[in-house]
Amino acid sequence: MKTRFFLLAALFTLIATTNVSAQFYKCKKVAITEVVDRSEHGDLSNGTKAFIRSALTDAITASDGYEGYTTISFTTLEMNFDRTGNISSATLTYVKKQMMEYILVTEVTPLDKTTALLSARIVDTSSGRIVASSSLRTPAHTDYLRSACNKLAYDLVGAI
Repeated sequence: MKTRFFLLAALFTLIATTNVSAQFYKCKKVAITEVVDRSEHGDLSNGTKAFIRSALTDAITASDGYEGYTTISFTTLEMNFDRTGNISSATLTYVKKQMMEYILVTEVTPLDKTTALLSARIVDTSSGRIVASSSLRTPAHTDYLRSACNKLAYDLVGAI
């Protein structure tokens, strides 16, 4: 009788632990949008923007408990997103339908010919609330941008 009781208690403990750990380790899905160019004339190269988006995707995906997605197309939506970085309710609805929990919006502002300001924020798709925000100043060269994106992603996912 005691043996059955202990086996039953061990089974319930195992089931409870598995359920809690499955909830704890559920990956958070982050839609990583195209980089918003904040330069005066919008002259940031597409290659630089693609590099930053790729580096942020790699950094988010490499973070435990997060999955980064860049395959979502925002070009089909009618929104004021290109130059302002604003997220419309249509965008939030679209991303929610894609089963994404968060949107990562990144902006690059050239400060001079050699330095840029990288700013990013993570927005909760269910409420539209900014849940994390960070920015940093970095040399505007690809040798430095990857480490800057890693630092930015670390700051952001640590805040969620």
